[in-house]
Amino acid sequence: MSLTYTAFVSRRLIKYGGVGILGFTFAYIIIGVGIAAYLKAHPPYVPPDVKFGLLPKTVFPEKKFEKKNFTAELPNDKFPVYKDQAKVYVITRPDNTFLALDQDTITAKDFGFATKPSEVKYGVYEFKNDSLNQTLTMNVLDGSFMLRYPYENDQLLLNPEKMPTKEEAVTIAKGYLAGANKFPLDIAEGGERKVSYWKIGFEGLKSVSSLSEANIIKVDFFRKSITDDLKILSSDINGASVSVLVTGSQMEGKKIVEVSYKYANIDRELFSTYPIKTPEQAWNDLKIGNYWPASDVETNNVTIRKMYLAYFEPVSLTNYLQPIYVFEGDGKFAAYVPAVTDNFIK
Repeated sequence: MSLTYTAFVSRRLIKYGGVGILGFTFAYIIIGVGIAAYLKAHPPYVPPDVKFGLLPKTVFPEKKFEKKNFTAELPNDKFPVYKDQAKVYVITRPDNTFLALDQDTITAKDFGFATKPSEVKYGVYEFKNDSLNQTLTMNVLDGSFMLRYPYENDQLLLNPEKMPTKEEAVTIAKGYLAGANKFPLDIAEGGERKVSYWKIGFEGLKSVSSLSEANIIKVDFFRKSITDDLKILSSDINGASVSVLVTGSQMEGKKIVEVSYKYANIDRELFSTYPIKTPEQAWNDLKIGNYWPASDVETNNVTIRKMYLAYFEPVSLTNYLQPIYVFEGDGKFAAYVPAVTDNFIK
C-alpha cells in the first residue's frame, strides 16, 4: 500500500470521523435537553412526606352563622386544578414567656411606654402612657399587640387641617413600626400595602370613598405570599394581620391612633408536604356547612364565583401554617375550608 493512499484514507477518516463526533455530540445535547424538558413538565411523583405527624385542627375565631345554600358558577364551569398535596410550614414561638416579656418590654419602650406593665390575664400585659393617653396590650405568648388612643372621643380629630396622601400615610405607618423593629422582612419584601379611607362617627369608624371625606386612613400591611398564587390570609379577608390607623393630626400621640399587630413567625425553609382535599371535596364541605365565613351575608342563597387555595394566618397558638380553600361569592361572601385531608388532622 502506497504512502499516498494511506494519507488519503487517513484524511477521509479524520474528516468523516470529526463530522460523526460532532453529529453525535449535537444529538446527545438535543436528547438531553429534551429529557430535561420532559422531566420538568412531567416530574416524577413524590408522595407527601407528612413529617410532622398529625396536625392540629385549624382554629378560626368564634362566629355564629347559618349554613347557606350554595350554587357554583365558576370560570369555564370547572373547579380549579391543584396537586394532591401542599406544604405545611413551621411557625416559631417563644420558648420562654419571661424572655418574651423582656423583649416585648423593649418594644413597648420603643413605642414610648416606659412604665411597668400589669398582667391582665395569663401571658397578656398592659402598658400605659398616661401623658399621651395611650394603651398598649401585648400578648407575649403569640407576639401580637394592640396599641390604641381613644380617637372616637377626640373632637380635634374630626376636622383635620390636612390629611396625608396615600404615600405619606404608608410612609408614616411604616416608619412607626420600623422604629420599634416591628416591620419584618416578609412584609418589607414586596407585601401589598392597602390604603383605605375612614371617618369617625357615633358608632365607630365608617368607610368612605375618598380622602376628602376621611379623617382616618387605614394602612394594611400584607406579608409576602408563599408563592405568586398562594396568599396568606387573615381572619379578615379584606384586611391584613398588621394594620395602622393614621390621622391628620400633627400632635404627638395623635398621628398614629391604633396599631393592630398579629404576626406569626413563619419559617419558610422548614416545611412538610401533606395530602389535601380535592376542590370537589372542599366544595362538598362547603355545602354541608363545614366552613368558616370570613365575610358573611344575610341571604340564604349564595352563588360562588371564585375558588382558590391559600394559607390561613392562625389566630391560635399553633405551630403550623396550613393551607385552606377559599370560596368567594355574591355580596362579598367569603368562606374558608381547611385543605389538609381529615385523616391527618387531630
